Amino acid sequence: MTSSRPAQVTPGPPSVFRPDLTETGELGLGMMLQAVSSGAAMDAPLSVPLHATTPVDLPAAQAEAEVTFEEEAACQPAAEIEAEAAHADEPMAVTTLMQRGPNVAENPGTLQKMKDQGFYRQQYFKEGQCFDCDHKFKVGRSSRSANCPNCGAYISLEDIELNMPSSQSIKTRGDVLIRKRGQLTATHLYARELRCYGIIAANMNCLGDAIFRTNGTIVGEVHCRRFIVEKGAEITFMNAIHADEVEIHAPITGNVFSKGPLLISANGAVNGDVTARSVSIEPGGELNGAMNIVRIAAAPAPTAPSGT
Repeated sequence: MTSSRPAQVTPGPPSVFRPDLTETGELGLGMMLQAVSSGAAMDAPLSVPLHATTPVDLPAAQAEAEVTFEEEAACQPAAEIEAEAAHADEPMAVTTLMQRGPNVAENPGTLQKMKDQGFYRQQYFKEGQCFDCDHKFKVGRSSRSANCPNCGAYISLEDIELNMPSSQSIKTRGDVLIRKRGQLTATHLYARELRCYGIIAANMNCLGDAIFRTNGTIVGEVHCRRFIVEKGAEITFMNAIHADEVEIHAPITGNVFSKGPLLISANGAVNGDVTARSVSIEPGGELNGAMNIVRIAAAPAPTAPSGT
């Protein structure tokens, strides 16, 4: 019959010195080296069971950790040690959720990023201008009408697309698109930007670009910020063209006035007189008419009031 009593380890003869075995139930590497250096008998039987578990000596563990940190610091390059020492006295910028408030997220939202980077105004607002007093203001991009903040006049902001003959004048601060089958015969056309693939017989006034790509005759003066004739067009303008910048990429007939530069590309040609601050003609481009270069006169210097 098998006995249920646990086996006991017979203690050996007393030794001169034995290391403290209360940390673990077996000898570690450091304890073995300490025992060998002190001349202790390593072959003596253990006085505690190997499976015994006792509390860890915290001071000894901290000392061992400090030695390990010093060994790692000894291998650290001198440049890194100097850099850490230079920034040792600098205060650390610590921001917690309690400091920022319980309702503030750690990362800003997409809308806040767009506002910070300046995209909010560009994406969600557009510029309007009054027809009566020429006052400029900002409106929502989805707005279809507005009232002038200065004089209170009504302003249409609708985008208009014309795909058939029409005799009704267009007056809007939105964009106007004349399709290939579209024909406008009216007194005036006001728009923010104009893109024409058809025929227009009206005086045109655009705040932005006026882009033409059609074949035929355009009747009426053109006033815009940038005048562009795209490749593949062939147009005859019966009246003068006034713009801040001009780009000609196809043959046209008419007189062009530009406050800024005028470019005639390799596929462009102008049969008429041009007046601009600078004229650039690429190889292959043609100018059949007079070329007038205008210079903007410098503003006179303010005179000092005479003393009495």
